[in-house]
Amino acid sequence: MGQAMMETLYIIGTIIVGFGVVFKLLIDLGHKIEDGLIELDEKLALAIRSVVEKIPGLGESEPINPIQMAIGQLIANMSQQTQQPQMKVIQRDEKGLFVKED
Repeated sequence: MGQAMMETLYIIGTIIVGFGVVFKLLIDLGHKIEDGLIELDEKLALAIRSVVEKIPGLGESEPINPIQMAIGQLIANMSQQTQQPQMKVIQRDEKGLFVKED
């Protein structure tokens, strides 16, 4: 009985160590993937920047026309204004019915 129990403990210990190693490898793999994605993002940004600089007129930006800016602000202000409707009180008679206006 003692021999079988020791073998079982060795097997359980080996399995636990195996899971620990696999867990550590997965964590390291996650870090490598994250570093690779950051590096890929940097390279992609450089590639996009070089393409934009090579296209004539796309990399350059001209100043905003003051008249266009004023019109844009006017449109934005018109859309933000809240309209206050005029309240109209309609008279009622002694029965609570609405009275016709002349």
